[in-house]
Amino acid sequence: MFNIGDKVVYPSQGIGIIDVIEEKELKGEKIKCYIIHLINNTMKLTLPISAANTFNIRLVSDIKTLENSLKHLDRFMTEAEKFSKINYKERRNISKIKMKSGTFDEFIEVIFNLTQLKRWHSLNSSEKQMLNHIKKIVVEEIAQAKCLTSDEASELLDISMNLKS
Repeated sequence: MFNIGDKVVYPSQGIGIIDVIEEKELKGEKIKCYIIHLINNTMKLTLPISAANTFNIRLVSDIKTLENSLKHLDRFMTEAEKFSKINYKERRNISKIKMKSGTFDEFIEVIFNLTQLKRWHSLNSSEKQMLNHIKKIVVEEIAQAKCLTSDEASELLDISMNLKS
C-alpha cells in the first residue's frame, strides 16, 4: 500500500515518513511492518501493514485537496451551529469519530467546529486539548504538502479559519 519515503498521516499520532518496510516476528509469526518516524518527534512506530487500514493511515494530502478544503470552510457553518447546541459528551464523541476517520476534511471540520464553539463560549480543558492536538496534525500536514515551515502552515490555517486577516 505504501512505499519507503512516503509521507503519511497517522490520525492518532501525526505525520510521519515510512523509513523501512521489514518483516518482524510477532507471536511466532512473521509479518510485514512499516517503520514510521514521526515528524517533529523522536518517536518511531512499528505498524503491521495489515493494520494500516484499521488505523486509517493515508498519504499526506496533495496541494489541490488541501487548498480546496481550506477554501470552502463555510460548508461547515450549519454543522458548527448544531454542534454548539449539543452537550459536551456528544461533541466529544462526534469529534473523536471524525478524528479517527483520518481524512483531511474531517480534521478540518473538527478544527472549524471547535474554533467556532470557542468564539461563542469558552472551551473546556478537554476540548482545548483536542483542538490543539488536531491543529498540530493539520499544520504538519499542510507544511509537508506545501513545503512550508510550521509557522507558515499555521498562519495559512489561521487565515483560512478567519482567525487572522
